[in-house]
Amino acid sequence: MPKYYCDYCKSYLTHDKISVRKLHLLGKNHIKLYCSYYQTKATQLGIWDPLETSYSLDLAYLASPAPGPDEYATAKQREKERLLVKRAEDVEESFCLPPPPTLHGMPAPPPAALKHTEEYVNLINVHAARLNPEI
Repeated sequence: MPKYYCDYCKSYLTHDKISVRKLHLLGKNHIKLYCSYYQTKATQLGIWDPLETSYSLDLAYLASPAPGPDEYATAKQREKERLLVKRAEDVEESFCLPPPPTLHGMPAPPPAALKHTEEYVNLINVHAARLNPEI
């Protein structure tokens, strides 16, 4: 069986199987040599100069704390949503549809099926309140 030669690592692999190649290509040493090869090619052609690249990351950016939510604004938003959303107690019983009929000989659907429709209506109201806060 022929051996596989890696041009970047300048070495032969013991087996020419796909699994061995994949493991080699994911290896730390191969990736380092692969990057350095193309870095030297880019510098030779004048495409890339490592001294001219400016990094947007600096020490002040790395040391800055993670942004947090403005607690007052989120509390006000939640209060508006609570006022706009109909609660389960506020929903009229006449609005509730009867369960769909079942086939002859089949058992009735579980009572949770009706409860899920009330939850879906509540979630739709919350979503609508978030999209349109001025309603």
